Amino acid sequence: MREQKQALLRQLYMPAVLCTALWGSAAPCVKKGYALFAIAAGDSFSQLVFAGWRFTLAGLLVLLVAKGMGHRIVPVRSEWKPILWISLFQSMLQYVCYYIGLSATTGTKGSVLSGTQTFFALLFAHLFLANDKLNRRKTLGCLCGFAGVLVLGLGGLHGFQLRGDGLVLLSAASAGAGALVSRIFTPGRDPMLLTGWQLLLGGLLLGGIGAAGDGRLGAVSLPGALLLAYMVMLSAAAFTIWTALLGRFPVGKVTLFGFLIPVFGTLFSALVLGEQIFTLRNLAALALVSGGIAVANYVNEGKSSAKQA
Repeated sequence: MREQKQALLRQLYMPAVLCTALWGSAAPCVKKGYALFAIAAGDSFSQLVFAGWRFTLAGLLVLLVAKGMGHRIVPVRSEWKPILWISLFQSMLQYVCYYIGLSATTGTKGSVLSGTQTFFALLFAHLFLANDKLNRRKTLGCLCGFAGVLVLGLGGLHGFQLRGDGLVLLSAASAGAGALVSRIFTPGRDPMLLTGWQLLLGGLLLGGIGAAGDGRLGAVSLPGALLLAYMVMLSAAAFTIWTALLGRFPVGKVTLFGFLIPVFGTLFSALVLGEQIFTLRNLAALALVSGGIAVANYVNEGKSSAKQA
């Protein structure tokens, strides 16, 4: 029994926590990147250029990793449609809203609001998938999560700003829609191939829109280049590890760790950006959103085993 627990710690718990820590660091790193690359808060096109570099390089890195693992990386004709649909929601729409919105809000609020993508995914699945309806547990999780948004919006951290908080919330809705699209198109296809290409195409489009609007990186320095390299790595590494975990363990056991993403995001916002996070409103919102994610993704192993028997 002890050996099984130690194996589970090494093979599931530690890698899953690492993934959530990497994803949680994204919001404060984006805001730090704006400062290092001298991108003004109102310069939306330059923000999209920054996003374009990150996701184009991340897509290439995922494809290189996939190639090294023996995966096919050249899509066949039938795979282009799923790649384009997934890229539309998970790279293009999501990150247009996210990168512009994050420039007008704090890393703390961005991290907590981004966590609501889990609840949007559940709502969209309920509306569009006949075999994945909301039950009492999922409904409770959604109610907790959106209650956390209300707590943040009612005057917390300078109130709810449509250009900042509203766009980040819209990006979470797009990510939830992207999760639904992925569930429809991914079965039977290589998820690494799909993700590598959707990141690459999304990054090229984001960068292209930014460049067309005369966006540019205002300053290029070694710290900025290192930060961008870290952000490229975190996208590629977290996805690769998460995909491996989903292929080895029950989905519910893996996705349960998603509640840690806004927690790490909040902590990194304090460390990297120096934000004041220890207020009653911030902590209440974080607890509601993270708790909602945990409740919504909780799997009763006893019932699960009974169903499989």
